[in-house]
Amino acid sequence: MSYFHWALLGMVGYSTVTLCVKLATRSGDFSSFLVLSIACLVVLVSTLTITWLRGDFSQVKADDFVSSSALWSYATGIALAVAVTSLFKALSMGPASEVVPVYGMFVIGGALLGIVFLGESINWQKIVGIITAAISIYLITR
Repeated sequence: MSYFHWALLGMVGYSTVTLCVKLATRSGDFSSFLVLSIACLVVLVSTLTITWLRGDFSQVKADDFVSSSALWSYATGIALAVAVTSLFKALSMGPASEVVPVYGMFVIGGALLGIVFLGESINWQKIVGIITAAISIYLITR
């Protein structure tokens, strides 16, 4: 599968997450944090299994966990925890039709960070796309 197919699969998955979180927290029996804890356990078991089956653990040494790649991995975990925890809490409090578009602005943030910090190319098409995305989020949430 190409990166595009993986991205599409991720989009479908995240779209389904939205619905599942709303359904799980709707009754008030489960808090957004309990739902997230359960979901994280499922993710942990799944990713550990995939990593083990791929043989990735056999290639890592103890000192690799203090390398720059490891440090960026820890930073990724912190950012992901903030992002997902905030999303789940927002979904438990507000309508998905408003929460998801605002959260989805990470697309704009990610594109801008890629351009600024990773030196990715910028052209008029991307600029118009970013502006159009921002306008669409504004219109959806009003």
